[in-house]
This record gives sequence, structure tokens and C-alpha cells, in this order.
Amino acid sequence: MFIGTIFINIIIPILILLLVGAGLQRKFAFNLKAISNLITYCLMPAAVFINLYQTEIDVQILLEIIGYLVAFSLIIIVVTTVLSKLLKLERGEAAIFKNSISLINSGNYGIPVSQLLFHANPLGISIQIIVMVFQNILTYTYGLYNLISATKSGLEILKSLLKMPVIHAMLLGGLLNWLQIPIPSFLWTPISHLAGAFLAIALVLLGAQLAQSN
Repeated sequence: MFIGTIFINIIIPILILLLVGAGLQRKFAFNLKAISNLITYCLMPAAVFINLYQTEIDVQILLEIIGYLVAFSLIIIVVTTVLSKLLKLERGEAAIFKNSISLINSGNYGIPVSQLLFHANPLGISIQIIVMVFQNILTYTYGLYNLISATKSGLEILKSLLKMPVIHAMLLGGLLNWLQIPIPSFLWTPISHLAGAFLAIALVLLGAQLAQSN
């Protein structure tokens, strides 16, 4: 019964949005890069801000999440480093091998799925946001180090981490939550509308991207 409920209430809505995106893309051929930028620089930061501002996260739970992520990532990094040496991969191949296994991406689509699954429990969404931010930090530190050691300086890539709106949205949402600072309605209303649009547009975009695949 539980699996059937998940399929009906979570999986089917996702599939419907994917099909809508695929159908619209085949008919209108959207500029997917522009839509992706809209999500990355506008809708996702709004969703991150709203969720972190509204959710009370216990410090102990936060430390447990971060501890797990750090331990998990360290284990994967050690394993891939050892394997790359055992396989005697060249420096460039080793960098690709280690990054492809150690770095994952569950941002654009991990958050919408979490919003559907944990709509009655905002803590679940907040945990996914923390995971996403950790993944970005790992990408622009360890992942960047691998690229530097294999090719050339990646200072511009490092700077791009600090330019990501989702990082600032996370810090601002968490800070205002901690300080219990109220947000005036003329600001809260547009941010809420942007956050509400994130789930549907992100999944429609994924469907559109899949429609372009051979």
C-alpha cells in the first residue's frame, strides 16, 4: 500500500510534468539554456531561501547530516584514489575517474522530488538543500583540485562558487531564520511565487531535455 501511494502521489505527478515538458519541447523547441539559467539564478534560490527560512533545524541534526556527508565523501575519495593508482591511470584519466564517482548532482531534480515527497515535513526538504549545497562546495574544492592537478589553474571556477545565488540564498535564509527577523509581505509574496514555480518548471525542463536526447 505504501509503495502504491508513493507511486500515485509522487512518481505519477513527476512523470506527467516530464511528459508535458517533452511535448512542449518537440512542438516549440524552447531555448533550454535560458530556462536552465532562470532556474539556477532565480527560482532555485527562492525555493532554498523559503525552505530554510521557514524550517527549524536542530543543531544536533545539522551536525549529524554534515558529519555523514563528510564521512561518505571521504570514503569515496579514498576508494577512487586507490583504484586510480591500482589501475595506473594517467593524471587526466585519474581526475575524470575520481570526479565522475565522487561528485554527484541532485540539485535541480532532487529538490523538486523532495518537495513532493516531504510536502508535509519541511525538514526533509531542508536536508536535501544542505546536501545540494555540500555537493556544490565539494565540486568547487575537491573537484576543482583534480582539474587543476590535471590541467591548469581553475581560479575562475573557484570564483564561480561564490557567485552562485543558491549559496547566498542559503546563508541569508538561515541567518534570518536564526535571528527571527520577519520579512515584509511585499518581499515575501514575490519570493513565495518564485519558489512555487521552481518545482514545475524544473521538471518540465527535465522533460524538455530528455526530448532532445537521441
